[in-house]
Amino acid sequence: MNIDDVIRNRRSIRKYKEKPLTKEQIVEILDAGNRAPSAKNRVQWRFHVFEGEAKAKLIQVCREGIEKLPKIPLMASTANSYNIMDQAPVVILVLQTCEWGGIGAEIQSVSAAIQNMLLKAHSMGLGSLWINDVLFVEPQILDFLKITKEDSEFKDMLLEFGEKVGIEIGYSGPLVAAIALGYPDEDPKREPRKTVEEVTIWYE
Repeated sequence: MNIDDVIRNRRSIRKYKEKPLTKEQIVEILDAGNRAPSAKNRVQWRFHVFEGEAKAKLIQVCREGIEKLPKIPLMASTANSYNIMDQAPVVILVLQTCEWGGIGAEIQSVSAAIQNMLLKAHSMGLGSLWINDVLFVEPQILDFLKITKEDSEFKDMLLEFGEKVGIEIGYSGPLVAAIALGYPDEDPKREPRKTVEEVTIWYE
């Protein structure tokens, strides 16, 4: 399968077969993520792989955490997302090192790693889903992982700089997303996409 076929044919998979993945398959996908470009070559991604009982405990943390939060429309998809994680044989939590206090370099690097992993999974005949609903329960997940949310040493400097030049610099925590992995049990159609002409402005 060439790279054009992988890019064009990859789909978000929300139904998985019970067939487990081998450790070799998972490592191959992780290796693809680890080969992504990273800002200043700092390799800002960190991968936490969950299977079996460990995955069940993670999902329990997510479900219990979301039940304690006020219900807002944006959270309507969380139950389904956690069900998908439950069904998939493998869930990978993707975290970032927070070095520059949310200026965006870390999350761009990590997003490139996630995309590499999704494309690699598809090239291997596997399905994947990029899941952001874990962000609603980031504190509970970090506590489960025994990870302390540490501020970047540059955070205050960047916030002050942003105020001076009139730009808004946010601060994102360590958790970026979860990836569900497994053998697909569906073949979804591609949703209509805008054309290149619709999303591009040329300057000559």
